[in-house]
Amino acid sequence: MSLADQLKLEDETNSFELKITSITQNPEGPQVNATGTVGRYGKVWLTYNFVPNPTQENMGSFVGIGRTLAEDGVQHEGRRRGVYIGDGVIGTVYSLDDVSDGAPNFCIEQWDLSKETIQLQFSRIEK
Repeated sequence: MSLADQLKLEDETNSFELKITSITQNPEGPQVNATGTVGRYGKVWLTYNFVPNPTQENMGSFVGIGRTLAEDGVQHEGRRRGVYIGDGVIGTVYSLDDVSDGAPNFCIEQWDLSKETIQLQFSRIEK
């Protein structure tokens, strides 16, 4: 069985835009904060802690956390881990998220640092 056959995503894909609110430089790598709104989760705040690959330019890994607050007051947290590939001000981030609602998510993000935006798409992983 191929790897693609083993990673099954639900049919519903969610897309939304995040606004980068800050980038802080640390000795380990940059920390990025972003916020936006997405469907069932409501308001979303994300923090990324990036670590550059020591032997490959323009790529590396990250760990992060997301918090959400829906209009009905329901809150969720998501622990995030993934990799990034950059090309100047444009980058792609791939993430697997462990979300407190019991729905693991797979995310692909398109970053534009010049516009300070992140286009994020995610789908739940079928269990």
